[in-house]
Amino acid sequence: VPEGVKYGVFNSHADLNADLLFSIGGDGTILDTVPFVLDSGMPVVGINMGRLGFLAELETDQLNRLDALFSGDYTVAERMTLAVTADLGAGEFDLPGYPLNDVVFSHDREDGLALLSLSDQDGNVIDYHADGLILATPSGSTAYTLSAGGPIIDDAMKAICVTPVCPHSFFNRSVVFGADSVLTVENRSPLGRDATVSLDGRERLRLPFGAAVTVKRSDRPLKMLSLDRHAVLSTLNRKMQMADMKYRNE
Repeated sequence: VPEGVKYGVFNSHADLNADLLFSIGGDGTILDTVPFVLDSGMPVVGINMGRLGFLAELETDQLNRLDALFSGDYTVAERMTLAVTADLGAGEFDLPGYPLNDVVFSHDREDGLALLSLSDQDGNVIDYHADGLILATPSGSTAYTLSAGGPIIDDAMKAICVTPVCPHSFFNRSVVFGADSVLTVENRSPLGRDATVSLDGRERLRLPFGAAVTVKRSDRPLKMLSLDRHAVLSTLNRKMQMADMKYRNE
């Protein structure tokens, strides 16, 4: 740590008197930082010590680039998060947290598909017979939804991408909705089967038949610090080793 720079390590929701938060670990560690910093507006920079670490800005062999912090050669981008409410039959309530990556619905049994009914604020409905349904932010487009065949979305965009997981249908494409969309998923699974919902892969909430969950853009973006002016292309090239993309820093 350079001389004169004060730093701290914390593991509780204390009142943080800091200008920047370093998240050292994998993508899961960055997801864990979200509750700490959303209210403060403090930017986050990730140092990857996990596996892929797609959200992390730096690898451990790139720490010399931190000098750019002190010369002001960086940008701060706002990453979209989601606000989620649920109605299990006794009234609507907020689910805790603001997922940075995704909200994932899945069936609760191994012997049957879920029937998940997706509707927007205008009442348009799509029914999905599938193992699950992913509602992802642009940040989450390189996570679970990518493995399910979803598109990669530039972090600078604000959108909600809906991707079915192993749908029992010829319609298996993702649908990208505008950031102002309000999307509701209702469990209509046959035989009254339960479904589940999880936020950023954390604890699952059981959804009985008829339960509904509403997802929309939150008013609390996560600020993330970037040291790369071509973050999307360089990250894809570096993290995913896309051989057909020859990134050149010009």
